Amino acid sequence: MTWKQAVSLSIGDREAPLEADTKTDVDYQHSMVGKTIEVSCIAGGTLKEFRGKKAEVLGVIVRFGQPVGYFVQVDKTKEYGGAKDFYLDRCLVEDALPPTATSVALREGLSHWGQQRDYWHLDSGGLESMAFAVASVTPTAVATPYEFGWDFAVPDPMKGDFTQARCAAFQSGNYWTASTAVRPIRGGVQPVANPIEDHWARTFYWTHTIAKGMVQFGWPWEKAVRGIEARAVATARVLVPLVNEALDQCVAARVEITGQPFDLVPRSVSAGFSRVRLKAGTVGLTEPPTDRRPYTVISVAPSAAKDLQYLRQVVLHECIHVAVSSDSGPPHNDLFNAISERVGLNPEHRD
Repeated sequence: MTWKQAVSLSIGDREAPLEADTKTDVDYQHSMVGKTIEVSCIAGGTLKEFRGKKAEVLGVIVRFGQPVGYFVQVDKTKEYGGAKDFYLDRCLVEDALPPTATSVALREGLSHWGQQRDYWHLDSGGLESMAFAVASVTPTAVATPYEFGWDFAVPDPMKGDFTQARCAAFQSGNYWTASTAVRPIRGGVQPVANPIEDHWARTFYWTHTIAKGMVQFGWPWEKAVRGIEARAVATARVLVPLVNEALDQCVAARVEITGQPFDLVPRSVSAGFSRVRLKAGTVGLTEPPTDRRPYTVISVAPSAAKDLQYLRQVVLHECIHVAVSSDSGPPHNDLFNAISERVGLNPEHRD
């Protein structure tokens, strides 16, 4: 029986192992034989103790014309390793920092900005959308503006570890462009920040911190900063009290109609004046909990606050959705209409 050793495949997915017959698959005549290479900082297995040391190539394992593994001598010891275990001419490294649960969640949350996105130069809505996405992943982050973009640094549960979401952003003419990269950082100086429990509160705070900082770097966001401040204040003073009052009414109406208890967990609903989640032509949106965001988020268009009676109708509509908690079927069902009758939602605002 021939002994085989699995080495990582440098072409494609690192998780796909490549079997190599060390007696027949090693090319001892390859042009790399005799050259000196360096054991990489992520080398594993028996090569782990040799990280950073020089190694002489004794043979090369080739697949589809590409080297995928090496037989080397390092400190008088002969070892096999995958291509990822060594630095060559380009010092290419795969998965140097293995993902953490935090980095995976943040990368998925910011996947929309994995490619270039363009926004109107006076509008900070793209930044607010990004902060909303980060807020859906974590209650704790440090937002830092730079001349050419900004960072979100999210502490990891492991001491000293954190995830950095770096957004490169620049202005050109009448628009600005942004894209993001996310990486876990281990053993560094962990950022310190107090968690902000409310979803919209942290979204506004991070957006304001970055937007105000970008003004110092010449971005034309003075009006946008004032708008964020005004919406945050109006949310706390006007919208949140209205939502709390309406939720109490809607839940009580549901209990009366169904005869079954229905309790809302404290802080299970976050409401804010913002258009970044709204489709064109709409003034309100209720987003149910997700696996990463275990609470409901309500968005209300700031324009709805021009008329307090109208605003109350919008808030009632969204709070009825929370009370109905429909998992499937039409959102405006019989229970929705029954609660609407009890709490005073006008027929023209039920669609």
